[in-house]
Amino acid sequence: MKQTAAVAALLLFLSAGGASAGESLDNYLSREKNLFLDYQQEINALQSAVLRKSWISPVMLSYTESTSTQPLAGDTKSRTFSVNIDQPIFKSGGIYYAIKFADFQERANRKEIELQRRGLIVQAISTLFELKKNRLQQRQLRLKIRNDEIDIRRKREQYDAGLIDSSFLNQAILQRNRDRTALLSTKLAEKSLRNAFSLLSDKKPEKLKLPHLRLVNFEEYKSANLELETQRLRVAQSEYQSKMTWAKYLPTFSLNANYSATDPDRPLIGLKKDYYRYGFRLSMPLNINAPQDIEASRVAFLQQAVQLQDERRKVRSEYRLVLDTLSLIRQKIALARSDAKLYRSLLRSTREQYKAGQKTRSDVETMENSLDMSRLDARIYEIEKQIQLLKLYAKIHR
Repeated sequence: MKQTAAVAALLLFLSAGGASAGESLDNYLSREKNLFLDYQQEINALQSAVLRKSWISPVMLSYTESTSTQPLAGDTKSRTFSVNIDQPIFKSGGIYYAIKFADFQERANRKEIELQRRGLIVQAISTLFELKKNRLQQRQLRLKIRNDEIDIRRKREQYDAGLIDSSFLNQAILQRNRDRTALLSTKLAEKSLRNAFSLLSDKKPEKLKLPHLRLVNFEEYKSANLELETQRLRVAQSEYQSKMTWAKYLPTFSLNANYSATDPDRPLIGLKKDYYRYGFRLSMPLNINAPQDIEASRVAFLQQAVQLQDERRKVRSEYRLVLDTLSLIRQKIALARSDAKLYRSLLRSTREQYKAGQKTRSDVETMENSLDMSRLDARIYEIEKQIQLLKLYAKIHR
């Protein structure tokens, strides 16, 4: 637990080729992926701007031209142009609630789009880490196959000398074949990983430097968590939506005005060619479904609030899982380093015995390969640690 607490105290640190963390990591995505998300943000901003002004009624312009063919009056033509305005200026708080609803909806959508971008970046970087891990595994398997070849030569010499039966030699051959098959599978996995990366980025994996991540403490992770912040905004959005529903069944005060201009061929005596009409309207709907509609919006708000509590629990659980996984990986690293220390000692003694003629060159090579494999184990586990930290990076601000 002391190790866990010590690691948890570290701050998140991202570095990639000397550039700032946010810029470097965003650049892992292809131009098309970044453009798509940028357009998505722009659409969100524009749609929210429309929603924010939706309480403003449009000004209606109308032009009419008509012909009358009355037998006694003869053919007459008239042209009419009108401007009509019917604008609510008080909706029992509904206008204010609508503006606030649009604000919180835009902010929540913006966070969700940022989460999408984060998710794609994490996929790209995780694939790069997997590629690096894959290359180390291939090196490890090649070393293992070398040891298999040495073991087969040794077993064959012993078999030819009548010291062992054929089953020992067969086991050594089978082990070499299993390791060769594993190497082929690893090469196939590399091709699959490269293809997956090409779908996310237009850059060459070899030309990208991987970031180095360290663990952020829980309080910082919680306060910067994008999913948690998005849900907080959804709660506020739902609250204002509930108030909007309540307000639409309360009194509304509207102003209306109309201007008309008529140009008849034969104007009637006493009538103006153009005139104004203005006034106000006080209205209030009486809807039998109003109580159920208001209650449904209130329950929807409560549902979002409950989901926020569940999201807080989820954030804590995710963080704890990463901590526990990191603790196990650190134990694996410690074991790999312990193995490397043992193999270094064995290699020294084997070299000394080889100089004294008690061991063969094959024995020395076997120990060298085993030492290299244990070192590669430690490096592979370090990469697995970075992949775990990426899960936290995917959820937090830059």
